[in-house]
Amino acid sequence: MDILEVPFGFIKDGKVFQKGWGGNADREIGEVRDEDTGKSVRFFQERFADLEKKIDEVTEKIESTENKGSFLMKLVHLKEHLPQHDGLGDYQALEDRIVKYENLVRDIIQKNRVRNTEIKTALLEEGKQIVEIVNWKEATEKINDLKSRWIKTGSAEEDKNEEMEESFWTLITDFFDRKKQFFEDKQKLTDHRKRQYEELVEESKKLTDLHGQERFNKVKQLKERWKETGGIPAEFYKPLNDEFNKNLKGRTFKPSIDYSETLQKLEAIKSGKATFNGEELSKMKKNLFRDKGRNPEKQKCLELIQLLNERAFVVKLTQKRFPDFSKLESDKKKSIRAGIIRDLISRDEEDLKIYEENSANFSSSDGTMNKMVENKIKSQKRKIEIKSKLLEWVDSGEF
Repeated sequence: MDILEVPFGFIKDGKVFQKGWGGNADREIGEVRDEDTGKSVRFFQERFADLEKKIDEVTEKIESTENKGSFLMKLVHLKEHLPQHDGLGDYQALEDRIVKYENLVRDIIQKNRVRNTEIKTALLEEGKQIVEIVNWKEATEKINDLKSRWIKTGSAEEDKNEEMEESFWTLITDFFDRKKQFFEDKQKLTDHRKRQYEELVEESKKLTDLHGQERFNKVKQLKERWKETGGIPAEFYKPLNDEFNKNLKGRTFKPSIDYSETLQKLEAIKSGKATFNGEELSKMKKNLFRDKGRNPEKQKCLELIQLLNERAFVVKLTQKRFPDFSKLESDKKKSIRAGIIRDLISRDEEDLKIYEENSANFSSSDGTMNKMVENKIKSQKRKIEIKSKLLEWVDSGEF
């Protein structure tokens, strides 16, 4: 049977063959359809052209993009697919072209891996320094930033990548394990100290059965043990301390102040019927503190004094920021006052967050520093509470 030669192939016994190339043998790729040789040859030439177009698109993207390494597997797949592709054309030229770009991409990947190895080596060293930072908040922020940079950095050199990944993530895991353990231990210590305070309160209740020197000695012993117990959060410490001191004193203080009269004066200042006077309020506050008892009306008076002082501060701040404030409409005034108070609350909340997050770093054997920090946190919470109530005055039209 005669063989009909066609570009990059031949036709034999009504079948279309692709000529061998690059070590690949001649291969049957199809049949002559409808006895139309020319049409059949064009069909397989067009298949080759489609493949060539696809390779053109890949190589053009490689030329135009920075992340050339992402095309490596695409090139490998195309190269592996060439010997099985049914078409007529210069497959050797296509393979040479693919190999050229594959070598280019592999070279770039290798250079990138060398650079990534250098970067990740530096990140590992940085991580070893970060985990030594005492401040947990600062260290956590830096560790999270380090993780982000590590993830964004590509793979290191193949013979080093696995070991570096294991070292880095072990360092990260150990850090968070130690952090978790620290706060668990801190909570256990708080629970232990709280139980000790509760036991001392229970013992102080029995003082009612003691008298004279025996009572004096027992009170002294209880005070020493109380001082040695150590710090706990203010929300637990304050009620226990109040009850403890009440039991030590053994009597209830009775108010020596006419609270209803004091409240009337403060309400008059609040409503504008009386003039605000900072010095007068300061004297009133000192007089209230002379009464050592715990009285709901006393607390109400003290809170009202704080609110009036805070309101005066906001008024002064408003006048400073808005010189023409008095000329504005009431709704605009209300909006400005509310905005200023919210800004002050936001600032106080940021400060409170810092105090609470750093509280773990302050400790001393006798608990003195702990109590100082706890008092600071308590004071900051009180500031926020007062400003929040002042904001309610604005909303209700009382300010």
